Amino acid sequence: MAINNTTSDFAFMEFPMAFSRQDGFPLDKTSVYGSLEAAQTYAQTSPLAYVGQVLSVVVDGVSTTYQIKNTAGELEALGTGDLEGDVDAIVDDRIATDGEVAEMISEIFGSEDPEA
Repeated sequence: MAINNTTSDFAFMEFPMAFSRQDGFPLDKTSVYGSLEAAQTYAQTSPLAYVGQVLSVVVDGVSTTYQIKNTAGELEALGTGDLEGDVDAIVDDRIATDGEVAEMISEIFGSEDPEA
């Protein structure tokens, strides 16, 4: 069960110094998991989990980043857009053709042809 604490009515501490890592581990021990199941269990059961919290899951040396999406503790993958596919086809689908551009200009500024 994740907490939805958007009221900012929680205690905080100002810390005027930077942290300096001493080893290769996360500062927050609840931010990196070795399986998706472990991250889901944390998000759904820990009283420390909160909506919007970012978690990483590392499987076979590859990391995927998630956020806790809601108070039920559902995880949502972040930054998983596939830009390695056919990029030219994706771009071509989003660029207007010359005919479409001419039609838009005509609709906005009117046609120079009085017959049209």
